[in-house]
Amino acid sequence: MNQYNHTKKLFANGEVTLSTLKVMLVSGYTFSAAEEALTQVTAAEVSGNGWPVGGPTIANAAITVTNTNDAKLDGDNVSITASGGDIGPATALVVVDSSSNKPLFHYEFPTSQTAGDGTPFNINWAAEGIADWSDPA
Repeated sequence: MNQYNHTKKLFANGEVTLSTLKVMLVSGYTFSAAEEALTQVTAAEVSGNGWPVGGPTIANAAITVTNTNDAKLDGDNVSITASGGDIGPATALVVVDSSSNKPLFHYEFPTSQTAGDGTPFNINWAAEGIADWSDPA
């Protein structure tokens, strides 16, 4: 997982709206931590055949304390069934705060991912959640 340079600041300042987090699929996109605007990502967006432009909302996104000094962002897994053609191929996903149009996290897939017509494109978050913040001390 990569995060953009502004991500921690946005969360620390309470500028992220958890109810508007979305999963945008991309292909041919090269991650740059310095990017701050969603327009720098959307040129590589993959959508259609069930996967909405801008991506589906991550249901039940929440931040929880995992121990005394650590926290994690988690939410429901995402599953969209391809309809009318394939979803993809996608080489990565970007978690976006759609209320501010800011990219927050970037996940590169090990290989290009496609869901054929009638099959689901699944995003399953790791046990650590979408992101975790650990105190290095």
